[in-house]
Amino acid sequence: MSLFSRIIKKKEQADLQQKSLDDFIDYLIKAKEQQLLIKDHAIHHAIDLIAKTIAKSEIKVYRKDKKDNKIKAVKNDEYYKLNVRPNENEEATSFFYKVISKYLEEEDALIINFNNQLYLADSYNMSSSLLYAKTYSNVKISDDEGNSMIFEHTFPSDDVIRLNLKSSKIKETLDDYYSELGKLLGITSSRYKFTNSNKFRLKTLGNQPKLIDPYTQKEISYENYKEKLTKGLFEEGDAVILLSENFGLEKINLGEVSTTESWTKLEKTWSDKVAMSFNIPLDIFYGNKTDKSTSTTDFITFGVLPHLQIFEDGLNSKIIEKEAYLNGEHIKVNRFNMQHRDILDSAINMDKLFADGYSHNEINEIVGLSQIDEPWADEHYITKNYENVNSILKGGE
Repeated sequence: MSLFSRIIKKKEQADLQQKSLDDFIDYLIKAKEQQLLIKDHAIHHAIDLIAKTIAKSEIKVYRKDKKDNKIKAVKNDEYYKLNVRPNENEEATSFFYKVISKYLEEEDALIINFNNQLYLADSYNMSSSLLYAKTYSNVKISDDEGNSMIFEHTFPSDDVIRLNLKSSKIKETLDDYYSELGKLLGITSSRYKFTNSNKFRLKTLGNQPKLIDPYTQKEISYENYKEKLTKGLFEEGDAVILLSENFGLEKINLGEVSTTESWTKLEKTWSDKVAMSFNIPLDIFYGNKTDKSTSTTDFITFGVLPHLQIFEDGLNSKIIEKEAYLNGEHIKVNRFNMQHRDILDSAINMDKLFADGYSHNEINEIVGLSQIDEPWADEHYITKNYENVNSILKGGE
């Protein structure tokens, strides 16, 4: 063999080794991507459940009525901005869904008030002051079409609403748990792919003979010959495999074939942990809730209301002035419409509420109906024979 031929052969061997290394690296990357997909899917599902529940709810604004000096729910510019259009390019439900999702996923979300419109910040720099109100600079916002901008000026604390969850340690806990579970997922995935893959041994007599292409009569490499064989073995449908009498092909038995059961169990273990961390009942998380289950109430109580309180505190602290808040004015998310109520199924209970002194409009608010703009709809009646014992003793009616 000439020097030139030996150089070419060594280069081919080096190229083959590099290709094998590249293939192995690609396999590791794909396996890791699959693990991270499982991780992200469970977390995003939990976040989606909570964010949708909060975002769909009405944000009520209570202000003092100048006529009778009473605190009443009003529909003013503040109400419109919070429930319909926070800014010129977004509607309220999708806007606050993004806010709550970012707050839960990144444990921090910043809403800025610019020209009396609300925007969600993608990123920002915050001052490090401990004794004075923080300021926010280099605030970046963007839209769903990929457009973005960075504000040149600095926002004072009064012009932003910051939702912070970092003290909860949810993300840190899940990351620590997954660092261990992810190893098991990787092992299970590798074993499944290895034991369920077809492996063959190609046997020849004596020394390796030259391989000649029957059509071109030119020598072909073993790598090309293997490629021709595997194409015929693994392609769908019928196939003809060209195999010389000098070769023998037999399947290698790798032992017991793995099933997806182990992988599924590990995936459910991770999903259960995510649901528990976000305080979401399992039947709500997996979508198999029954009619008799009370898990919806538990989900709202433990999974939604703690975040809702942080959300309400942020709105009240920056939209309602201190003196007005102390006098009873406030912003509150309507808890009543977080779950669906059938008006016919609720008719008996609604009648009991009315008999106990609830007005028609108060009951309408509970079941998600529109308010009635009539004086009688705000009147209260007690139709049951409730009477004060002291009144009876004193000879009252």
